[in-house]
Amino acid sequence: GEGRSVVNNIERTASLFLVKNIFSLLLSLFSMIAVNGYPMEPSQVSLVAMFTIGIPAFFLSLEPNKSLIKGRFLTNVFTKAAPAGITDFLVVSALVVFNIDEESVSTACTVLISVVGFMILYRISKPMNWRHWLLIIAMIAGWIGCVIFLRPLFGITAMSVQCIMLLAVFALVADPVLRFFSLIVDKSFWRSKIDKVLGIVHRR
Repeated sequence: GEGRSVVNNIERTASLFLVKNIFSLLLSLFSMIAVNGYPMEPSQVSLVAMFTIGIPAFFLSLEPNKSLIKGRFLTNVFTKAAPAGITDFLVVSALVVFNIDEESVSTACTVLISVVGFMILYRISKPMNWRHWLLIIAMIAGWIGCVIFLRPLFGITAMSVQCIMLLAVFALVADPVLRFFSLIVDKSFWRSKIDKVLGIVHRR
């Protein structure tokens, strides 16, 4: 039972951290290719990571979880993280491309990636129970509190009407995009290919 708790909880929290790594890698490559600066400040990345990854991962890693271990560890982690990381990258890069207000683009990206981050946290926290609901609600409340009361610390600035409209559009698009990539990765054909590739990498 203890072994199951360790493996299942590490698998869940590892997916949260890998989402950030995939997103950061893709966005960094995009910024270099497009000759743009990285759209977010370090303090803003810390704000998002704190409430969508760091604190939730701490609590999720300590809860009892004695479910049977299914599948390969690396494959399970990657198939949960890859759709979320790609979704993060697509919506944020699209917002950067279409945004006409350069002064507030970092704030808009921070809000957008936070919204997607909470979607991902909800999906990874399943099956939901009262502890998971309480954790998500507390993280959203903490994030809102920091945005309202600690705006200078995290570089949060006012956004124009056009920027807010673009932010709303891409926030609404994020959920179906995440579902689409999740369905693709969960198909047995692609899952077996991922399992094979990760198995080769792991052996080497």
